Amino acid sequence: MNITKSANIILIGCGPHSKRVYLPAIKNIEHLNLKMVVDLEIQSSNVESSLIEFPETELLLIAPFDDSLPSDLSNHLTKYIVANNISGVIIATEPLVHKAYAEWAIKNGLNILMDKPITARANAVSDLSCAKGILNDFLEILENYKSLQLEKETIFMINSHRRFHKGFEFVKEKINEVSQKTNCPITFIQAYHCDGQWRLPNEIVTQEYHPYCSGYGKASHSGYHIFDSIYQFYKASEIESKIPETMEIVSSFIQPNGFISQLNEDDYYKLFGEKYTFVQNHNDEQLKELMNDYGEIDLSAIITLKKAEIAVANFNLSLLHNGFAGRTWIKPGVDLYKGNGRIKHESYNIQQGPFQNIQIHAYQATDKHEKKNGAEYYLGGKNHFEIYIFRNPLLTNDTGQPKVYTYKDIIDNENGNEESMITMERVKFSVVEEFADYILGKRTKASIKSQIEDHIIPVQIMSGIYCSNIKRKNEGNNVVLSSWGENVKENIQ
Repeated sequence: MNITKSANIILIGCGPHSKRVYLPAIKNIEHLNLKMVVDLEIQSSNVESSLIEFPETELLLIAPFDDSLPSDLSNHLTKYIVANNISGVIIATEPLVHKAYAEWAIKNGLNILMDKPITARANAVSDLSCAKGILNDFLEILENYKSLQLEKETIFMINSHRRFHKGFEFVKEKINEVSQKTNCPITFIQAYHCDGQWRLPNEIVTQEYHPYCSGYGKASHSGYHIFDSIYQFYKASEIESKIPETMEIVSSFIQPNGFISQLNEDDYYKLFGEKYTFVQNHNDEQLKELMNDYGEIDLSAIITLKKAEIAVANFNLSLLHNGFAGRTWIKPGVDLYKGNGRIKHESYNIQQGPFQNIQIHAYQATDKHEKKNGAEYYLGGKNHFEIYIFRNPLLTNDTGQPKVYTYKDIIDNENGNEESMITMERVKFSVVEEFADYILGKRTKASIKSQIEDHIIPVQIMSGIYCSNIKRKNEGNNVVLSSWGENVKENIQ
């Protein structure tokens, strides 16, 4: 490895996630220089205030665009990276333009750290070509990246941060341990994730951060993390001779029109009284017209893994935006990333035949995460993360069941830094640190945990889930066939 004295990077997109994670992480990494931030003109005041601690960083404000980078912007950025010896880029934009920036960065030989999902498509919830396009986008990006590697080694990291979470790593170790002892892969996974987010109807129409109004939703937001997590769990158990060949995907969405049937305008007036008038720009009938093809709020899916046309494992997914929340107020707060009553719940139930059951439980009770209350690692705490492990007596010599681990049992917490912040945010910092280590010459490419080459299966799941929901509406039969990775030529049928 060739260790360099310093490295220069640019950040494209300075929204809530960048402000809370990327900027503080970059600030704390020695010899990593943020030379430029790129964002939309409409965000100028927000971004300028966020860069007070980066006085040497240039700010480039641009007009919004669709699909591909305008030639003048592409030329300007290309000249800038050459003149300023830029070696890496963090892409943290609205995912509809991820592909455009990724293709530019690959063409210019940059190391890339990009937010999930790899790409999104407007109207993926209603247009089959857009749903399939999610996978096609990935395959095009991957092919271009592989071509670059023939000329120059770079990394292309996807910020799928659960791959860096010590609790998830611990679970994968336990899965692999039983797989090696028994030759039994995972046979079932139940995954549940709820953002605990209550968006009022008018916000569904107008909110552009993690939007529904662009024709995509939960699957393209936090849902991608869960697709990747179930893939990572299964991968930890894979037996070479038993690797599946295909997936059958069936999905069902609840979209905003279903949400306003659950809670209609009469219900809101009963809850909030006449104050609701101040935030009601449309009645329910008008909302139904506006939101007919809006993105999914909640989704359920069954993914069946098959080998030689025989089902060998099932994954059940329940992914929600609309669930238990702490919001009690009419108008949303300024920070749409944290706060606003958002309370996260997440769980997994993983079966490995008759040999092992692992359960992960992570349940917050409040959206107030800034202060320590002494119970961070316990039920309802901001860092609650418990693992229950049950094993067949053949593997345990009749020792007590279950084995229970908290996140605090797993981490090295000698200096207490983990406890002072939300675990997932500390994990996100480590993603940036790994990216920086590579471009500073402190880490090899082989050690990168979330390279783009290893993301085809979560992208296939994401694309297939959208395709299935569209087929349900249009054809009735909504079974979608997909390959498991690159085992067959046709990825989606």
